[in-house]
Amino acid sequence: MLTKYKFEVLRFLEKYGAGAYTHRQLSDTLTISNTEITKDISEMIKDGLINKKDDYLEISSKGLLSLEPYRVTKAVILAAGFGSRMMPATNDKPKPMVTVNGKRIIETLLDALVAVDIKDITIVRGYKKEKFDDLLKKYPFIKFIDNNNYDKYNNISSAILLKNSFIGGAYLCEADLYITNPDIITKYQYASNILGSWSLETDDWSFKMDDNGYIRNYQKGNTYCWNYYGISYWTPEDCKKLNRDWARFFNTENGKDIFWEQVPLQLNFKDYQVEIRPCSKSDIMEIDNYYELAQLDSSYIDK
Repeated sequence: MLTKYKFEVLRFLEKYGAGAYTHRQLSDTLTISNTEITKDISEMIKDGLINKKDDYLEISSKGLLSLEPYRVTKAVILAAGFGSRMMPATNDKPKPMVTVNGKRIIETLLDALVAVDIKDITIVRGYKKEKFDDLLKKYPFIKFIDNNNYDKYNNISSAILLKNSFIGGAYLCEADLYITNPDIITKYQYASNILGSWSLETDDWSFKMDDNGYIRNYQKGNTYCWNYYGISYWTPEDCKKLNRDWARFFNTENGKDIFWEQVPLQLNFKDYQVEIRPCSKSDIMEIDNYYELAQLDSSYIDK
């Protein structure tokens, strides 16, 4: 098993290819100390994971093989909600299928997944579910799960339907995020994590980091915190735990009213060690209402 730091170096070399990378460049880019970078590169050259020729570094075939246990091949997308604040745009279609500047919201996520060769994709649909069938023209490999209780319960009702679609390590994504930087979806993942952007103050859902680097204090509204974004990755072990815990909490009093992420981040957080994967606020656009939609796409102004 690779250490986290070696994983990050190999992932960088796999993504960007051979180059004359200085240890300082790698240290600054990967936010790992120069001392650690120097030690890890030296060890990986010795172990045959990295090839060094003159000033050039490149990942070797053995290095690529060592990354395979961390390759992500599955993604599930929660897309069952109504999107009432986006009316009238959602009058005849689900929010993820609303077009923004010529592209449907969910396509920005699907294209990012396909770009890193993730095609085992399952979408949980509900409101006007038949509209999602149109995606099969461009993405014929998509599978659907129908949530017929989307209008009765919260999104945990979609999570409990995932089961065998959410095993072996997978992305879990909410479908109403407009992705402006597809690089936030990466080919390899090391540990369970959720995307977050640093914020001095927010009135939205957010979390903080404990002394061990794991998410704590998930709540709405906070200061000196990380804004929560609904794109996460879960290890094979955590996929098993989540399938178990979602079902357990769903069947408790008031369990049908909770969000899926409350289970690992609030209600049973001691059983999970979830990291924050930093992103920029400009990487994802959250379109919460029709006014924000019209600001991004002027074609909606007259409507």
